[in-house]
Amino acid sequence: MKCVVLLACIICIVDSTSLSCGPDGLCQCKNINVMDCSENSHLSLRKVCDFVNNNKDVNITILHLEQNRYKYIRTEDIKGCKSLKSLYLRGNEISYVEDVSLIKFDNLKTLDMSFNQLDVYNKRGTLAFKLPQSLKRLVLNRNLNVSNYDGALYPDLSNLTNIEHIVLDGLKDTNFPVSYSKIQSLRSVSLSGLDGNCSIPYVSNDTFQYLTHIRALNLSYCDIQNLTAGSFKKLQNLEVLDLSENMNLGFGNAMNATYGLQFTKIKSLNVSKLYPTFGLGTQIKLQDMCYLWKTNLTELVLNDNRIQLIDTNVLILAPNTLKIVRAEGNKFTFGPYLYQLGCLSSLEEFYGNFQNLARDPRLYMKEPPNTDDSGLIPTNLNCPYAAPNVLKNISEMKNNKTCPYLKDNNINMTERLPTFPMGMKRLEFSNCGIQYNLSSLLVPPIPDKMEYLDGSGNILYSWIGPLGPFPNVKYLNLSRNYCSQIGLKFFESFQNLEDLQIQENFLGLVLSNKYYGPSVFEKLTKLKVMNLSSNIISYLHPAAFSNMSHLTTLDLSLNNIESLDIDVGSLNNLTNLNLKFNFIHTIPSHLREKLELNSKRLNKNFTVDLSNNTLSISCDEKDFLEWMVKHRKNMLNFDHYTFHNMSGQRVSVEMFVKDVMELDKDCGSYSIIIVACSIGISVFLSIVIGGVVYKNRWNLRYLMRITKIKHFGYIRLHQYFNEPERFVYDAFISYANEDVRFILDVMMPKLEGQGLKLCLHDKDFLPGNNIADNILQAIGNSRKTVAVISEQFLKSEWCLFEFNMARMESIYSRGGNSCLIIVILEDVPTRNMSNEMLDWMRTNTYIEYTREENGELLFWDNFLQALNE
Repeated sequence: MKCVVLLACIICIVDSTSLSCGPDGLCQCKNINVMDCSENSHLSLRKVCDFVNNNKDVNITILHLEQNRYKYIRTEDIKGCKSLKSLYLRGNEISYVEDVSLIKFDNLKTLDMSFNQLDVYNKRGTLAFKLPQSLKRLVLNRNLNVSNYDGALYPDLSNLTNIEHIVLDGLKDTNFPVSYSKIQSLRSVSLSGLDGNCSIPYVSNDTFQYLTHIRALNLSYCDIQNLTAGSFKKLQNLEVLDLSENMNLGFGNAMNATYGLQFTKIKSLNVSKLYPTFGLGTQIKLQDMCYLWKTNLTELVLNDNRIQLIDTNVLILAPNTLKIVRAEGNKFTFGPYLYQLGCLSSLEEFYGNFQNLARDPRLYMKEPPNTDDSGLIPTNLNCPYAAPNVLKNISEMKNNKTCPYLKDNNINMTERLPTFPMGMKRLEFSNCGIQYNLSSLLVPPIPDKMEYLDGSGNILYSWIGPLGPFPNVKYLNLSRNYCSQIGLKFFESFQNLEDLQIQENFLGLVLSNKYYGPSVFEKLTKLKVMNLSSNIISYLHPAAFSNMSHLTTLDLSLNNIESLDIDVGSLNNLTNLNLKFNFIHTIPSHLREKLELNSKRLNKNFTVDLSNNTLSISCDEKDFLEWMVKHRKNMLNFDHYTFHNMSGQRVSVEMFVKDVMELDKDCGSYSIIIVACSIGISVFLSIVIGGVVYKNRWNLRYLMRITKIKHFGYIRLHQYFNEPERFVYDAFISYANEDVRFILDVMMPKLEGQGLKLCLHDKDFLPGNNIADNILQAIGNSRKTVAVISEQFLKSEWCLFEFNMARMESIYSRGGNSCLIIVILEDVPTRNMSNEMLDWMRTNTYIEYTREENGELLFWDNFLQALNE
């Protein structure tokens, strides 16, 4: 029993890492069945095969011998390898194989002899050596250069009665011989030029007619320029066709291809990169995809075709079986086709990533010249489904409410919204440079099958919402979008969300806000994974995650968090916490206890990552440090943490653990005396400092703001040149919002009629700036500040702030010249006024407003005179 366990352990270890093995230990073995002797030209073929045959400790069935500069294969050299199941000889210089050297390899299933110098493609159409009938996969591409090999034929492989997969080079003006129709086991043929040589400019009805049993055909990068209508008609079992990377083919020939496909079992069609990278945007026309309507296609790949528009009504002809569309790397723009997305009634997955990419200009010289469809051999086919009456019938059959027929692109925007595929489960539009404010957006009909949404790597800078609704989305990725705003209703339609990826945004201010912080995520009660890394978070509202009872993983890495004081009452499943690259020096006790409790209840280890934080030995953090050492196995990357002792010196992990274990002794002495003295001194200083600060509170606030503006704001030009200051406004009007009608209806018309320029917070404050900074700049930019005193003025904190800042401006910044004018709008009891206001009114003149006719005239005369002084 012990031997079995030991052998199992050895197999597991060997399987996970490559170990030296083989002749003289010059090969690598990933497990007891696979040996890799590639790139060891001094190891002879015979020596390797003798090792395979004679070594009883391992059972080598897969052997890699690539790039060893072997020139020939003889029977005597490889007889020790007869037990192999897979043999890879790619990239050698083999030009000769002895006739019967491989015939007795009865277990061989895979043989790769690509990138050699074998006479595979000759005018006889035969191979110069025999192959075992056990073969299922044969790779013979890139043997000699066949691009200009006139008269070359495909080799006769009809004796391989079990062969399933063949990889060959594509020959120009050459048809597959009739012998291939006899290979009933053949399932796939690859002629791709991406890993071989392929040059088939013209595909006729006869080119592949004898590949009657294949299910997959790869013709990528074969320089195909034209296809006849019956090219694939006789491939009745064909399920997968790859025509990608034929950059001179274009959509103009697509109908010819699709005509033949209607007689096959086609399920997957790849028509990516049918155009060179650079050029004008392309358009999918109605006739390009005509016959797809009559196929059972389930996957369509349209990547990198510069697609900008889709003709109106093209989507009506999408087959009802279509489930997956890949259209990455294009240039989609708005068009009427968006109102027909509902025609894709069975579509489950759409991949539209990497739209509008900036391409590497070096590709221009490597690709064929750009041509359009007009330079190709024209098709003689007419699309029988393009007639308006046929399209209308198909539209009605599909449901003309979600799949409307549009005549002359006529869309009534007030009655119709872009429809959505009802069966859609996955939608990806990442890294497309999309720049939008995600405001309210209704998506009809409700996509209740949608589960996966990825809009990462764009510029969706504001998430207001609500969107959708998307009642069953489980995964949402909006990372890397420069977002700094989230509306309280944005996540209302994602109530079943389980995985939210919103890292690399600017959400720190939103999540710390006392109004938004507790409410932004309150609807995400089923969330399991949340990634908030790299969001400039320095503080989180305690209730930010209060409703997330299913949350298991929380990633707050790469932020500026110092303290994580969050409400953990409902976090009953939280077991993974990522806090690396912050400024955290402790984890609150209630959070630590919650992690332990969850771990015990769920029978699952909790993990915390505190890499790249400030972790120092301190008596104040004694409980946390002892907890961290106790649970060091739960601390991810603990051995790589950076620790400091009480003196600030960096210490090793071992020394840190030792010092923490001795904290009881180091922190116990004189603790009571230190605490008592500290409390006494703190109370005394608090009283003294508090009194001084309160007495001079407005002076301090003014000086702090002025200092901030001077050091972090701008310096006016007149300060450089000692010129008289030129003000932007004649007066800044300070008033309570309740008095706004007096300001707008009476004061503004009167003053502006005298040519005076006024500054009002409702119209002149810069949005996004700190309110206090806006006030100071308004006072500084105005020759006078007018405080309109009313009972509501005295109740407003900001009004009092404006009054006191203007008072300080008069004292400190105007050379003793008063810039503050007080207007008493209504009778206000002096008991409601602050001491600062009463002191100012005792030593400075103020003006009382009256509605009595003569008194009002006198008021305006005095007021205008005060403003013009």
